[in-house]
Amino acid sequence: MKNTSITDIDLSSLKNALTTATLSQQMVSLASSTFRLAASAITRLQQQQRCEAELASLAHLPEYSLEQVSWHDQQDDCWIVLNDKVYNVTKLIHNHPGGLEVMMEQAGRDATLAFRSVGHSIDTIEQVDEFLVGILPVRERMYLRSAK
Repeated sequence: MKNTSITDIDLSSLKNALTTATLSQQMVSLASSTFRLAASAITRLQQQQRCEAELASLAHLPEYSLEQVSWHDQQDDCWIVLNDKVYNVTKLIHNHPGGLEVMMEQAGRDATLAFRSVGHSIDTIEQVDEFLVGILPVRERMYLRSAK
C-alpha cells in the first residue's frame, strides 16, 4: 500500500481549486468583456440612429461649402459653422455675452471647437437653431455622417 501523506492530498486539492478559480475568473472576465462590447455596439447604433434622424430633419436645407461660409466674415454679414450646420449669426454678434470680438474671431469659419470649449448651456444651443440657414456638403462634414 502506498503511503500518501496529508501534504500530497492538500497540494493536489489546492491545485485543482486554483485551476477551477482561475477558469471561473476567466469566464467572468470574458462575460464582462462581452457585455461591454455589446453595450458599446448598442450605444454606437443609437448614436447613428440619432444622426440619421437629424440628417433627415436637415435634408430640406441648402448646402453651403466652407469656402462659401468664409465669404460671410463681416459684422454686417456673419456666418459660422457649428457641428456641420451653417448659421447666419449677424443679428447675434452685437448682443453676444462674450463680446463682438469673440464672434468676429470665428466669423466665416467652423466655430464648433470654440463653441464646445466654452460650455454653452442647453438653452443657448437650442436658441442658436433660429439662425440655422444650411448644412455643409457631405464631403466637408465631420460630425453629421450617414452610415450609407
